[in-house]
Amino acid sequence: MSKIQNAYSKIVVIVPLYIFAYTLGAVWLLFDGWLNQFSSITWLWGGDERTQFPELIYFLNFAIIGSLLGSALLGITSFHRYKAIEKSFEVDHIWGYFFLPVLALVVGILVFALIQAGLFVLAGNVSSEKSPESATLGYLAIGGVAGYNWDVFIKKLQELSVSVLKSQSKE
Repeated sequence: MSKIQNAYSKIVVIVPLYIFAYTLGAVWLLFDGWLNQFSSITWLWGGDERTQFPELIYFLNFAIIGSLLGSALLGITSFHRYKAIEKSFEVDHIWGYFFLPVLALVVGILVFALIQAGLFVLAGNVSSEKSPESATLGYLAIGGVAGYNWDVFIKKLQELSVSVLKSQSKE
C-alpha cells in the first residue's frame, strides 16, 4: 500500500466517527429537550438550569435537531453507498460530510421560519396550542425531512424566492 493510500484510509475513518458524534449529540439534545426543556444548553445564552426557552425557540430547537438527524441519516447511507457498495468514495467527498451539520443547522432554522411565516403550508397541524408534544414531533419530522432532502429543500427555496420577488416587484 502506498503512502498516499495509507494516509487516505486514515482520513476516511474520520467521516463515520464524525457522523456518529453529531448524531449522538442530536439524539442527546432531543431527549434533553423532551425531558428538561433544553435546560442543559441555557448557559449558552447566560441562563441557568431554571431558565426556560420561549416557546418559539423551544420548537425551533426541535426543527434544528430534526434537520441534524435527517442529515445524519443521509450521511450514514451516503457513506455506506459510496464506500462499501460503489467503492467510489474520494477524499474530496469529506468536505461535504463535514459541512453537513452546518447545512442542517441552517436548513432547520429556515424551514422553521418558513412554516412560522406561513410560506410553507403543511398538510398536518403543528400547532402548539392543542398539543405541544405533537408540535415537537411535527417540527422534528419536518426538520428531518428537510435535512435529509436538503437539495430538494434548496430547490423549493429557490422557487419560493422567485415567486416572492416577482410578487414584490409588481407592487
